[in-house]
Amino acid sequence: MSMSEAIPTASTRSVKAIGAMVLATVAFTFGDAAMKLIAGTVPTGQAVFLRCTGSALLVAIAAVYSGVIHSIRQAFVPLMAGRSAGDAGSALFFQAAVGRMPFADIMGILQLTPLTLTAASAIFLGASVGWRRWAAVAAGLCGALLVIKPGTSAFNIWALLAVGTVLCGTLRDITTRRLDGGLSPLVIMLVSQAFVALTALGLAAFESWVWPTPTEMALIAFSAALTLAGHLWVIASIRGGDIATVAPFRYAGIVWAILLGLFVWGELPDALSFAGIAILIAAGIYAFQRERRATGGR
Repeated sequence: MSMSEAIPTASTRSVKAIGAMVLATVAFTFGDAAMKLIAGTVPTGQAVFLRCTGSALLVAIAAVYSGVIHSIRQAFVPLMAGRSAGDAGSALFFQAAVGRMPFADIMGILQLTPLTLTAASAIFLGASVGWRRWAAVAAGLCGALLVIKPGTSAFNIWALLAVGTVLCGTLRDITTRRLDGGLSPLVIMLVSQAFVALTALGLAAFESWVWPTPTEMALIAFSAALTLAGHLWVIASIRGGDIATVAPFRYAGIVWAILLGLFVWGELPDALSFAGIAILIAAGIYAFQRERRATGGR
């Protein structure tokens, strides 16, 4: 193949990979927005139970169809318990907080996740993290504090639950990295989603569950389908393009969150929140670029 043929091919693959990552952010953000729409009427545990049950059913069908369901026994290891616990905490904390916070604010706080992953990788996985990436983590924390605003009237328990969502998500992702690389992602998602659904079911003893309306059930099904689609688009993006090229586009999600907050709920982040979100995004991209250089990426 000539150089002139190779360049367009590489360029096309990059465009497709970037497109897949942007679509993933759309799917995740709109799926989360759907869960916010029902947060005021459907109890937290019930909402998470219904969504995760739907996701588990979709993943189970895919696992059976692809044949990987036969390896499910390999997923019952201690690390999977840690991953599932993190997934459950993340889902429940998020659902409890999202109905009581401006949508863009909670989505902004979630941008702290790449930075907490950097710190957790150094502490628990022994990854080499230089002072520049630690500085990026510290800057990101400052950005998160601008969104959370401790010490002001805007600070409340729901902001802390949003931070809890980040920490639980970090536990989920760190344990995922340590799972057997040969374990199918479908199996991992199936076991984890089933665990989250069962955990949420346990909240029935503490909540007054309701009979969802057809609209609410449609929103839950919509969220379950979009969450699964988002994961598939992320996989397609990472496999189809250079990770250094596509990863920064994950932050496109905050754009959709701000737009949805404005047009659906009439909300806009205040100046401090906008500044905090900008710092979080800049720190996350910088930390990623430093990691890419440290691992010999181009």
